[in-house]
Amino acid sequence: MQSGTSPLVSVLIRSMDRPVLERALDCAALQTYPHLELIVVGACGERHRDLPDQWHGRPLRLVRSVVPLPRAEAANAGLDAAFGDWINLLDDDDEWTEDHLEHLVAFALEGEARLVHSTAEIRNERNEHAGFVGRSGTHMQLYYQNRWQPTATLFHRSLMADGARFDPAFEILEDWDFAIQCARLTAFRWLPEVTCIWHAGAGESGCGVGANEDRSRHAAFAQRVRDKWRSQFEEWMKDPRELMFLGQRHLKEGDVGTALELLETVLDALPNDLNALNLCAMANMHNGRLERAEALLLSAERLRPGVPAIRANLDLLRAKRLATSGSVR
Repeated sequence: MQSGTSPLVSVLIRSMDRPVLERALDCAALQTYPHLELIVVGACGERHRDLPDQWHGRPLRLVRSVVPLPRAEAANAGLDAAFGDWINLLDDDDEWTEDHLEHLVAFALEGEARLVHSTAEIRNERNEHAGFVGRSGTHMQLYYQNRWQPTATLFHRSLMADGARFDPAFEILEDWDFAIQCARLTAFRWLPEVTCIWHAGAGESGCGVGANEDRSRHAAFAQRVRDKWRSQFEEWMKDPRELMFLGQRHLKEGDVGTALELLETVLDALPNDLNALNLCAMANMHNGRLERAEALLLSAERLRPGVPAIRANLDLLRAKRLATSGSVR
């Protein structure tokens, strides 16, 4: 997406006026990317401290509110104040690498997707490494979880013109709902770099880890997300590649009957797709249909000889067949 040289990026920080705000402002202001503005939304209400109109030479605006703002309303207040062509949220307790925006903007300008994201490192309440979030995937993945962490995500302002907003009905998981809205409007592109830190053990949303994990609350709002977008998920399932992800998910979770049904449907639509052949073979193998599984893997081997994963699965299948025949004798 061509937006000119060094398009303006709006950095939106929802602030509860915690001591970590200065760290977030430093992370944003000291970016190697040259053209950005800082917008701090005083989500805690009128008690938020005053802020200067610049931070390390970067323009800064404080969006005040006389009342505390929930997460979605605070995000929307930031969107309304943003002047940038591209927008990136940065929660006040999270961090960026200094080249986060430089790399994401360059990546965005290489393609047509209006939303790009990198990978975020997860830290627990002791500031210890607890994993990563953010990877490539399909839109059907959004049935189970958000595909990206907001801090790691850069999106174009035209998405708002097309109706994308944070839904105030969601006290939490508003970013997941927003991701689905964006997925209806644009492809996503993943930059395979770790460019930020999500301090998932901090905060009180219940969507993180450790003390900031409330599974029952998360599950309740996750179901609301799925209920709201049920028709959209059904529409995406008409795409065989989206259906393939769903079949793979059922296979991974051990629901091999459903996986087999879905993946055979995918294979009807994509008979020469290597991934479809491989996944459908595995579903057949786990359902005890060993001859069908072998036929599919041999088809995959003929289609693209020498793929290590296909050969490994053929070896696994033949070992399983040998074990089965041995147990019968």
